Amino acid sequence: MSMSLVVLLPLILLGIVGMLCFVGCGLSTHGTSEPFFSYTGLTILPNSAIIAYWPLGEAKDTDPAAELISGNTGSYIDSSTAPALYPWPAYSVQNPPGPDIQSADAGKGMIALAAPGIVKGDAVQPVGDPPVPLPCMVVNGAYVEVLFNAKFIPLTSFTVEAWVRVDWSASDPHARRFVLDMRDLNPCTGLGLFAKEDDTQPGMYRWAGLIGNGGTGSAGFTIVASDELPITLSAPGAPATPAYLALTYDAPSQTLTLYVNGAQQGKVTSAVYVPNSTQPLWIGAGVPYVVRRPQPAGALASPLFPFVGAIQDVAIYNAALTSDVIVTHSDNGSGFDP
Repeated sequence: MSMSLVVLLPLILLGIVGMLCFVGCGLSTHGTSEPFFSYTGLTILPNSAIIAYWPLGEAKDTDPAAELISGNTGSYIDSSTAPALYPWPAYSVQNPPGPDIQSADAGKGMIALAAPGIVKGDAVQPVGDPPVPLPCMVVNGAYVEVLFNAKFIPLTSFTVEAWVRVDWSASDPHARRFVLDMRDLNPCTGLGLFAKEDDTQPGMYRWAGLIGNGGTGSAGFTIVASDELPITLSAPGAPATPAYLALTYDAPSQTLTLYVNGAQQGKVTSAVYVPNSTQPLWIGAGVPYVVRRPQPAGALASPLFPFVGAIQDVAIYNAALTSDVIVTHSDNGSGFDP
């Protein structure tokens, strides 16, 4: 071997190692990947299974809540747009005693639209400026109602997803709080995505999803809950971190799965799903058509299970997205392109 080759060989090897390191860095994930700002356009809308998508970025409550797939717009229902639901003084009906109705105060029908967005990957990037997340809605007793349409009702397999931020604290009434609800209660059909109080640790919440199996009463629903990750509630001066939620149902295997921030957090097998065929979709509350007890004089109805916090980018698919796709949605929405 010539002396020149002996000298050059270590340099060549060093160059190869450097190239491999460069490639490896390009394939890494959170924290070292390229920033991502096109969640709606590049991650959500191109999915062939999507059947409905509500960004929830409107500027005022009299605007329709746009749906970008087939035009199933919703209506913002709050103390301004539906004052009959929130009579003066704005009521705060306490949760009736007993375990059957685990609802909370109806709040004051408050909504804040065009609030700072919670999906970092859904942003615009003005020339020369840092990216600005697209806006979202923040609710407390208010909600979006989308009238029933078979176009956005999954009949067999499905995925529903949403980005949320919890704004209630440990001192607020303990109750279930629905992110979205598209159920009928007699018989029990449809599906929902919500926060539930922990069965063994009062005051602690876990994310959960449910499907109706066509039965009645509590046995009419199958529930899957986060088995590892409790919800971090907001604290004074320290709002909770936004979370990505996805509920999937695979009809051939009858498997109901819950994901939180891309990670599987619960799974139930032998789960039967019967789709809702009559009731609207509600985003930010549960079954508003149910009359609460007791009712204030003159009140028509009020939302059960009101969510308190931010909600953005609600989507429905007529397929059970794979875990890899769920991870991509979580990453891209968080602002990473792994």
